[in-house]
Amino acid sequence: MKSIFTFLFLFSLAAHSETVISGPAVTIGEGQASSFVKMDESGMTASLGLVFSGKCLQGLPATKGHDYEYSLDLPEGVSVPPFDHFTMNWNPQGHVPEEIYGVPHFDFHFYFITKHERHMILCDGTDNATCMKQPIPEYIPPYYISGPGGVPMMGWHWVDLRSPEFHGQPFTTTYIYGFYNGEMIFLEPMMALSYLQTKPQFTKEVPLPRNVAKPGSYPATYSLMYDSVQDLYWLSLEKLTKLNGK
Repeated sequence: MKSIFTFLFLFSLAAHSETVISGPAVTIGEGQASSFVKMDESGMTASLGLVFSGKCLQGLPATKGHDYEYSLDLPEGVSVPPFDHFTMNWNPQGHVPEEIYGVPHFDFHFYFITKHERHMILCDGTDNATCMKQPIPEYIPPYYISGPGGVPMMGWHWVDLRSPEFHGQPFTTTYIYGFYNGEMIFLEPMMALSYLQTKPQFTKEVPLPRNVAKPGSYPATYSLMYDSVQDLYWLSLEKLTKLNGK
């Protein structure tokens, strides 16, 4: 992943007051991806997210009905509560509800729980009561409502009903919160492949809950930046806000 590492180094030199640390590289499609954490001059986390090359959008597997998961660890020695690890999930034919999300797209998961804890989530009838335990009101972000059921190894997805795809517009990008046992356990920007191929650049605000079960830094915005020189997409969780937890 030389190109990404090179860019991170140059970015750090140019900014002077910021340092970008990348995690281990993972091959996706014909490209590579990694996590990153951006630190300010005081050593505090300014933002974090995923950086992936444009070739990650090429040569992807296409088995119908399959969800391809690529796990990305945080940079070694870096701790950013509540985050534990990230994944990029490639859905060649999309997923339910098919009338909205039935197009090829990526689900970008930012998990607060460990990989082992995530593999214990079944949502198959044996743990439905836990999977779909209703969060207390202060844990639910404004405008969000629950989906119809839980997803194994993920949890219970909650969506923002203001999102354009629920108002007659094609799905491009959206932002989901995930819960299990009444607690928020992941954040999930989703983006259609066709939208990523347009090389969009944006910053979007997302509502935060009044409180959370897991203390830490929660993003009030997420953004996508495309660097045409390095052919890199930067998906960033930004405007980190401290929430104290229980």
